[in-house]
Amino acid sequence: MKEVVRLDVEIVHRIVTVTLEHVAGNRKQFDLVYDDVFSRLDQLIDAGMVAWIRSRPDYFTVMPQRDVDVMELETEIKKRLRV
Repeated sequence: MKEVVRLDVEIVHRIVTVTLEHVAGNRKQFDLVYDDVFSRLDQLIDAGMVAWIRSRPDYFTVMPQRDVDVMELETEIKKRLRV
């Protein structure tokens, strides 16, 4: 199967950014991946790791809770997104 979306997870100061790049396929496929990524990140709020998420059409900004190390959050996001 072709790669539809390329994901990149990186730490920028005290936040984690998750960037989505539309590689192939139609826009509907990209939207489904975007919704899935948002759902997985939203689960981290319920898990007490994330304070808030800001979403844009091609990336997410994720702020960890005060007691969560940003590197720990990056690792957990990569694990959940299988990156």
